[in-house]
Amino acid sequence: MEMVRLSHRGVCVSDIAASERFYREGLGFEPYQDHGVVEGPDMAKTMQIPDVRLRAVMLKRPDGPVIELLKFLQPDATGARERRPMVQYGLVHLSFYVDDIDAWAAHIVQAGGTVHEETRAHFEAGGTTMLYCTDPDGVRVELMQAPGEAERFSHSGICVDDIDVALSYYAALGFSPAENHVLDQGFDWLSTITEVPNIKLRAQMIRDSEGNTIELLKMLEPASFGSRERQPLNRFGLTHLAFWDDDPATTAARLTERGGYFVEEAHVTTPAIELMHGADPDGVRIELMRLVSSPG
Repeated sequence: MEMVRLSHRGVCVSDIAASERFYREGLGFEPYQDHGVVEGPDMAKTMQIPDVRLRAVMLKRPDGPVIELLKFLQPDATGARERRPMVQYGLVHLSFYVDDIDAWAAHIVQAGGTVHEETRAHFEAGGTTMLYCTDPDGVRVELMQAPGEAERFSHSGICVDDIDVALSYYAALGFSPAENHVLDQGFDWLSTITEVPNIKLRAQMIRDSEGNTIELLKMLEPASFGSRERQPLNRFGLTHLAFWDDDPATTAARLTERGGYFVEEAHVTTPAIELMHGADPDGVRIELMRLVSSPG
């Protein structure tokens, strides 16, 4: 069987130095790969952005997660640099377990982020304190402190229309159902942390063999909103999930059967790498990558 594994999460940023500082000093990421300035007809084709030029820097936490910071030089990035609503379809947040939520919040402020103290909430039954912060471009970063939970990256969150459809889709990318939380009682703490009054939702965790976790969020009340089409890569905020894949064409066909799609016009094969771009059923951009040969 071909291997599919999560590579990284993409973030479109306005200032590469400011974002590097935030993720390194505020959230514990370390330098990983600096791709310098990326441009040329292959990149323009796969990103579907004419004459694109961008700076791409990858950072990695010691516990594994990798993020790719994308600074568009041409054309400029667009969109609001504000935290997106939790009830808007697509990628909504990054989440971390921390050992001292106040110390981490202070680090985040010192690193150029913002702490939204009004979102601080306490789930008494689980003994968990939660707080939302944002990176310099408005990406939601959830901090969670809970008894017995070691400091680590926890998960990425996606607001979905249909959990069963999303489960089927991500199963083809190696994810299996894990913890399932039905929060349909109108909890005050949940309304506080999400900033949505009287919210009711189901949170289905899915996990791959390497421990990567995604939280599928199905809103019960109020209804979710927003486009379920993939957004341009040069839109500020969380942009995509990228996977290494030994056979991307076969995976793309499976994902298409399960409610997603891929764009043939964005399919590129260079001497070093093959790239395919599409989206999951809720518009989250999915990138499949196959290494053709070792660079150099």
